[in-house]
Amino acid sequence: MAPSASFRFIDTSHQSAGHDEPLYKSLNTHTPPNTEGVHGNGGARTNGNSNSMRGLSDSFHEVSLDRHTNGTPAKEDEFLKLSSPQQDILMLHGPRQKYSLEQFAEIPELRDDDEILVQVLCIGLNPVDWKGNDYGFGQPSYPWVCGRDFAGIVVKSSKSPGRVQQGDVVFGPSTDYRDVRKAAYQEKVQVLGVAFTAAAIALGVSLGVDFTTTQPAGPDFLGQVRRLDPRDVPEDIRVEISNGISRSDGPRAGDWFAIWGANTTTGRLALQLAKLAGLKVACVADLAKGGSQLSQLGTDFMVDKHDPKRAVEIIRAVTGSQLRFGLDCTGKETAEYLQQALLPTATAPKAHLVGLTGLPKYTPSGVVHHKVPIKLLHEAPVFGESLMRWLEELLVADTLRLPEVETADGGLAGINDALDRLRSGTVSGKRIVVPVGTERRSSPSTIPPTPQLNGSNGSQHSGDDLAYHDSINNDPDRLKFAYWVPNVSGGLVISKIPQRTNWDIKSNIRYAQTAERVGFEYALSQIRFMAGYGADNQHESVTTSHALLSRTARLNVLAALLPGPWNPALAAKQIASIDNFCDGRVAVMVVSGWFKLEFTSIGHWWLDHAEPYRRSREFIDCLKGIWTEEKFTYQGDFYQFHDYPLKPKPLSWPGRPHPEIFQGGNSNDAQEIAAQVSDYYFMNGNTLEGFQTQIASVREKARAAGREGQVKFALNAFVICRSTEAEAHGVLAEIQGKADKEAVEGFRQQVQNAGASSGDKKGGMWADSKFEDLVQYNDGFKTKLIGTKEQIAERICF
Repeated sequence: MAPSASFRFIDTSHQSAGHDEPLYKSLNTHTPPNTEGVHGNGGARTNGNSNSMRGLSDSFHEVSLDRHTNGTPAKEDEFLKLSSPQQDILMLHGPRQKYSLEQFAEIPELRDDDEILVQVLCIGLNPVDWKGNDYGFGQPSYPWVCGRDFAGIVVKSSKSPGRVQQGDVVFGPSTDYRDVRKAAYQEKVQVLGVAFTAAAIALGVSLGVDFTTTQPAGPDFLGQVRRLDPRDVPEDIRVEISNGISRSDGPRAGDWFAIWGANTTTGRLALQLAKLAGLKVACVADLAKGGSQLSQLGTDFMVDKHDPKRAVEIIRAVTGSQLRFGLDCTGKETAEYLQQALLPTATAPKAHLVGLTGLPKYTPSGVVHHKVPIKLLHEAPVFGESLMRWLEELLVADTLRLPEVETADGGLAGINDALDRLRSGTVSGKRIVVPVGTERRSSPSTIPPTPQLNGSNGSQHSGDDLAYHDSINNDPDRLKFAYWVPNVSGGLVISKIPQRTNWDIKSNIRYAQTAERVGFEYALSQIRFMAGYGADNQHESVTTSHALLSRTARLNVLAALLPGPWNPALAAKQIASIDNFCDGRVAVMVVSGWFKLEFTSIGHWWLDHAEPYRRSREFIDCLKGIWTEEKFTYQGDFYQFHDYPLKPKPLSWPGRPHPEIFQGGNSNDAQEIAAQVSDYYFMNGNTLEGFQTQIASVREKARAAGREGQVKFALNAFVICRSTEAEAHGVLAEIQGKADKEAVEGFRQQVQNAGASSGDKKGGMWADSKFEDLVQYNDGFKTKLIGTKEQIAERICF
């Protein structure tokens, strides 16, 4: 095996969540079909009659309908006869983590007489599926099984008499997130589910819309919930149920109703239900993506979401400031804008705002906030049954226009990628449906074999190749591993030892896919503008990073940027575009520069003393401002901006407002920058004591800057792993003994000059480095990850 270089990430920003007892008796690891235990009142059904399937045939064409005939019980599935039937499940081990495929889990146990067991054939994805993970709600403990929408075949009917029989094709939303047996991520889903439930309850209960006169007639939702005994209702929805809107204050035919986020599936269904009840509907959405569909659904007028203040002005003008009812389907920020459009006059009746995922902190006079008591579906059986029966009637009557369905590949293993697409906002007005149970994966406990590349340029991994990657990267307290991308010639050591690492893009694609497959989460592409220490050829870092990202699925790639040659406007634009292309997997590594000729040869000033770090600080300030502010203005010594509006912005989500920013350097100035503005402080190779000193220094500086706990750390190490310690150290001796002395000496002189001009009393980043250390140009030997695999693992964990 050739020597290799890597560095590890130390992330202490997350705390793991515990749980008192296992979800099932075993959560180890393959199975026949996946199943889900649900209450019989929580889903719509079809008995094989073609009319019952109207509007759903595209979603259910894989289902074998000869398994059931008009309610006659079918032969019991063979897998239920097994002594210990099992299934695959998708586990979430902590907040903001990827889901992990677990095999050989037990089938959910039916506990009540009115529960049924469903073999899940497809899953429908919802925004709440990723928002619950990112924002930390809907998972009572960890590990947990999630998922709201499902469709499948009843494999075990309830003991109590009911209309749902074994062999029926059913679909429904799983709103009882506290009961893991009902989660959908246990192996095609109907395209409505939770979205319809949320829209119907938001209008019928939270706003009191009367659906009893529609065609087909709907239930008296408000009357049903008012008749419930408050003691039988969960405390967190009791106020909305018992003391919510009154009938006299609810909307009447002809009243205005506004939907912010109307391109969402819930928004489009709410629009149709509101029009069914005779309301006039105003929609706020991305009109370029969904304006045509909203017009077809009957919206009375639309306004684009991209200028929210202007949208508020238009809504108030068109409605004559008579808008009293609003539904926000996006989040707290947009709910605040919608609230501004609702603000009533002093003599007007109260306005009512429903927040699907959040409400404004401030409630002005004359506005009433409402939540969506979606738990009613499973907590109130009569209510849930009437809601699902009405949905069936609406579908049979072709009253609802269903959202466009996009099928995602990969089964359960493909859900992570599909959720990333929802998270990034690249899916609008569609439902992603994941068929499951049609493929099986090998156990993730063993590294899968190296995939064969199709063609000379390699190929992107399939979901199966990433089982091992996902299985080892689901602990929130894990170390994260990365590798140096060899995008410059000469390898990663300044030595004449034969090397098997190539710098061409075909080889680098192969390295990236292999690294991703075996669990690496990051890669760092190097930046060089001209030859140094034997690196005669250099591929540019941003272009290289984009190439690797386009051929991988999980790997995050850091593009190294050098302030001076790069203007922050160009860098921000490049990275934002790539971030959109790769679903948020690009990051940047800002280096301040040590090679004087690299600047002067291309016409840039060489800055002495602390100036390179001042420029890097401004560079990072500008990147963050351009990426996060609507219009960016900045007056610095090196960069100036005037109302610069970057569009599109890079992707963002909780905990990741912009692409991650790594920054290196050992000097005091470098540590100050890291403490004040960077996400990661990257350290050259060092001793354990040296790392501890640097980390303590940066943490203290971050605390003084008001960023305590916000800076994470990465370090460089060169790994030489052999079957014996002696063999590993023999390889080290050979690398150093065959060092390219002229190139090492040239490198040493350049870094000494840079250190002398830095003004740092320590003498720069490589001040304490000996000739032998400089053979690996980032001091990787100092970290001492050299020996057997057991010794290296022990050293890492020490």
